Amino acid sequence: MTVPSKSGPVYLDIYAPTSPTPLLAGTRGGALVIPGAGDNRQVPQLINFSQALARSGLVVMNMTTQIMMNYDLSVEDTDAVVQAFQALTHLPGMEKNKAGIIAFSAGVPLACFGAADARIRDEVAFVAVFGGYFDTESVLRAFGRRAVTADGKTEPWQPTAVPIQVLTNVITKTFSPQDRALIENALPNGTPLTPDELARLSPQAQAAYQLLTGSAPDKVDENIAALSPAVHVQLDELSPSKIIDRTRAPFFLLHDRNDSSIPFTESRAFAATLARLHHPYEYVEFHIFDHVEVRSNLALNQELTDGSHLFDVLTRLLLTDS
Repeated sequence: MTVPSKSGPVYLDIYAPTSPTPLLAGTRGGALVIPGAGDNRQVPQLINFSQALARSGLVVMNMTTQIMMNYDLSVEDTDAVVQAFQALTHLPGMEKNKAGIIAFSAGVPLACFGAADARIRDEVAFVAVFGGYFDTESVLRAFGRRAVTADGKTEPWQPTAVPIQVLTNVITKTFSPQDRALIENALPNGTPLTPDELARLSPQAQAAYQLLTGSAPDKVDENIAALSPAVHVQLDELSPSKIIDRTRAPFFLLHDRNDSSIPFTESRAFAATLARLHHPYEYVEFHIFDHVEVRSNLALNQELTDGSHLFDVLTRLLLTDS
């Protein structure tokens, strides 16, 4: 399906049970899935996940937009989430049934913005977020430091190419064409800027480049301060931390301890805030995922331990949605 939204078409793939609609109204749940940046509709693990949920009795709707397919994020896509959720809840057999939102990686902020939207927030049964972030500036800080601090210790952290590309697209929107072209050609996997090229950048573009490349870990605070007010507004707008108090649904937070796309400390901060707000949530850390995809060649004890935790969370999601 395709539905319109303020930011453009919303592309929807639907996986539904083949069994007849239950006679008892409200017993078939649904899940809107936001896979994250890029076009992930043909990723095998996403297809398997969607089919598995459909076999369990859920109507599953995977969504994406042109903005997400371009490895970008925008609060404009909030309306896309709302339109997709409403399309899900109005499918045949879904009237009066519960539906939740499941989001991965860069889809997490959009799930939060949608769940906080007054048009659907009282209808969202749950929000399950995997490998997401809570505050955009703190993510940028981790990129600049190439390190995170957890349990009182600082440890190295190296981001992968995709989140670098997404964050580059986010913070360079208001840059001059020259600044933006130089940075985009160098990141995430291009040729690093030469000293002469770096000198041609404006002060805020130089600061952004150093943050994105982690080339000045001792100047992170200074470089973040050098970003323009427009960039700071964007960072605030894309932070779930700014709207979390407007959500009603319970949260399920999942993150791999060794995630190299988004620091696991983001989900810890998310959980800590929900706890302070007395908002219902569960938080589980794993050791079997490469960001949000299951790693191969796992040890049996890892499969049994983390697999049981994952099974428990999925069971709770199904119970919440039924």
